[in-house]
Amino acid sequence: MTTTRRDFLRSAALAATVPTVASVAACAPDSPAGPGARQGTSSLQADLEEALARHRVVGASAAVFANGEIRTAASGLVNVTTGVEMTPDTVMHIGSITKVFNTTLLMQLVDDGLVDLSAPVSTYLPELRIADPDHLARITVGMLVNHTSGIDGEMVPEQGHDEETIEKAIPRFANMGKIHEPGADTSYCNTATVIAGYLCQRIRGRSWYDLMKERIFQPLGMDHAAVLPEDALLHRASVGHFTSPETGEPVRTSFAFLPISFAPAGATAMMSPADLVTFAAAHMADGTGLNGTAILSPESARAMRTETTRGRGQGSPVAFGLGWMLSEGGFVSHGGGGPGILATLIAHPDSNVAVAVAANSSHGGGLSGELANKWMEEAAGVAPPAPVVRPIVDAEVDVARYAGRYENIAQIYEIVEMEGGIGVSLWAKFPFYDDTPMEPTPPIALQPVGNDAFTFPDAEGNATAAIMSFLDPRPDGRMSYIAQGARMVPRAD
Repeated sequence: MTTTRRDFLRSAALAATVPTVASVAACAPDSPAGPGARQGTSSLQADLEEALARHRVVGASAAVFANGEIRTAASGLVNVTTGVEMTPDTVMHIGSITKVFNTTLLMQLVDDGLVDLSAPVSTYLPELRIADPDHLARITVGMLVNHTSGIDGEMVPEQGHDEETIEKAIPRFANMGKIHEPGADTSYCNTATVIAGYLCQRIRGRSWYDLMKERIFQPLGMDHAAVLPEDALLHRASVGHFTSPETGEPVRTSFAFLPISFAPAGATAMMSPADLVTFAAAHMADGTGLNGTAILSPESARAMRTETTRGRGQGSPVAFGLGWMLSEGGFVSHGGGGPGILATLIAHPDSNVAVAVAANSSHGGGLSGELANKWMEEAAGVAPPAPVVRPIVDAEVDVARYAGRYENIAQIYEIVEMEGGIGVSLWAKFPFYDDTPMEPTPPIALQPVGNDAFTFPDAEGNATAAIMSFLDPRPDGRMSYIAQGARMVPRAD
């Protein structure tokens, strides 16, 4: 199978994601924003239909919360096999956006005086094990939800349905190593999020799934939300799609969920975009929902969107609060991926505006990001920061400084000499999705942009916003890490 630059970058990304509103929001497909609406806001439905056709996405659904009400749009199909049409109340996969929900459950424990974020995780989970006991002893509860635990825990293979519970996942972490020392750096970690979810169910004495429903969905009136796969059957539910390399046509995913033991990290949650912005509205209102029900204290809601750490490298401009990702201009957000799906949630608390877009095609990130940014600028009057494209520099590349193998628990990067510079090949140790490369991809050339960082050029050789940085030279001059997005991948040779 030929690997295009787009395919390669998607593989890397997938392995590598307020005033209180006094009244209950109205929710109708592409409904007018009301008398207080910002003028000039475009038709969500028209925008979505045009983008769906242009990006060739199977189906998408979206919601915008602004001026105290929710507007929605939906287009396309939920499943190319069944031909069922997408509607605004279709439940869509939200992937890693679930991490914000999971952190909300954890902060409810803080509000109730049952957990201290600065306490070691082992205080509450004495049975927890990872490869290095000293490493574990220094991981605090807060490090689980701001990606500073240092655990090498991207994902683990599917263990079979009877073994896929959150509780049974915990012993599988016993051999996990470390990316960095606890609190010393920032590297996105799914396993740490699962541990945080397990901690919530242990302390509450309730299933994590029940906690999501009883402590978030029901209080906020989120009627089109599911966190168990069997609950999704109670709704019109979307499934993911990939593009066939042989025909170029969309093909339904062969499995709808990642291992469900990783539910706190984003394996199972599905909901309508309207319910997703309902959740975001509660966070922007410092923990109080549109129906007046509080799910968090103002202190905890504000703490979640306060910067605690920041990823390193030119390709890692991501800052983290607790659960939320943060960007310049006061935006809080999170993205989500899954088998053949991509979703985006972005909120601007200063403007009290939130936008959610979910697409059920593996290449749907272009659609969701484009529309989320457009609608946010229209509704809030301020645009999210644009990706930075750094110019290619004319510099000789010291191949020996970068070349070699870098890997984490789930993925391998091979940096090789290529056309007078370097290139990268990528493959996975087990299949995340139907199109996960299990053999080395053909190398993709990297072009220098300075300071040990490289861009993935487009087909014409121009720089793009996709950046790979190399960090921390060893005494022999070879670099210790690749940094891409919010992840660090250590050298293995």
